[in-house]
Amino acid sequence: MHRLFLAVLFTLCASAASASYQSTRLVYTVSWGNILLAKSHLDYQFGENDARISANVDSDGFIAFFSSFQSRANADLVLKDAGWTPKTLFMERVSGRKTLQSRVAWDDDSNVSTESRMPELDLGEVYPLTAQMRVNVLDPYSAVLRLIRHIETTSECTESYEIYDGRRRNRLHFKTLGTTDLTETRPGEFVGDALICSLEFEPIGGHQIDSKWRSDDKDDDDRIKMFFGRPLQGQIVPVRVEVDSWIGTIVGRLDIRKMTVQ
Repeated sequence: MHRLFLAVLFTLCASAASASYQSTRLVYTVSWGNILLAKSHLDYQFGENDARISANVDSDGFIAFFSSFQSRANADLVLKDAGWTPKTLFMERVSGRKTLQSRVAWDDDSNVSTESRMPELDLGEVYPLTAQMRVNVLDPYSAVLRLIRHIETTSECTESYEIYDGRRRNRLHFKTLGTTDLTETRPGEFVGDALICSLEFEPIGGHQIDSKWRSDDKDDDDRIKMFFGRPLQGQIVPVRVEVDSWIGTIVGRLDIRKMTVQ
C-alpha cells in the first residue's frame, strides 16, 4: 500500500502551475473507491525567475485509523534557458513512529552539490546510489513544471526526465495516450476536456529490493495515468491521477472549489 501512495503522492505533490507562473494553491483528495485515503495541499509562490513550492499530504478518513502518515516538502527552483531547475529540496515523511528526511542542494549545472538523509539508506532493503546518479538530475517539481511547459507548447506529454529526491533516483517516462471528456462523479471534481498521459517510473537507485509494486507483469503504460486540464483562468494542471495496482485503482482528484490563483 505504501508504494502505491508514493506513486499517487508524487504526481500530486509535483503538480504545478502553468507557463504563466501565477501563484497557486491546489487541493487534492486521494481515494480508493468510496474510501477517502488522503488529502494534499500545494502552494506555489513565483518570483520573476524563481519559485518556492510547499506541499503537505496527510492521511485521512478510514486509513488514518490503521496506517496514518504525513508527508511534506519544500522546493526552491530557478528559471533558466533550459527550463525550471532545482536549487534545494527538503522532504519529510512520517509513517507511524518512523520518520524519513532528506535535503538536497544543486549547483548551477544541475549536479547535486550537498545532501543529507536521516536515517541513511539501508542497503539490505534498497539498491545503492552511486555518485554518477547525482549528475545532471532534476527534482520532481522541476520535472513536472517542464512537462507542463511541454504540454503548453506541443499539446503532447511524451517526454522523459532524470529525477533525484535525496533517496531515490528515477527516470520518468511520460507518454501521450489521447484526450477525454471528464464528467463529474463527485462534488468539486474537474469537468471538461483533459489530456491523458501515462507515467512510468524507471528505478535507477535507492528503490526497494523487494516490492509488490514490481511483482507482476502488468504493462506500466496502463498503471499510472495523469489527466491534465484547464480548471481556472486557462492554467494547465493535473486534474486527476489514476494508479492501478494489485488492490484496485487509487484516484487523486483536484478539488476545484478550493483552488486559488493570485
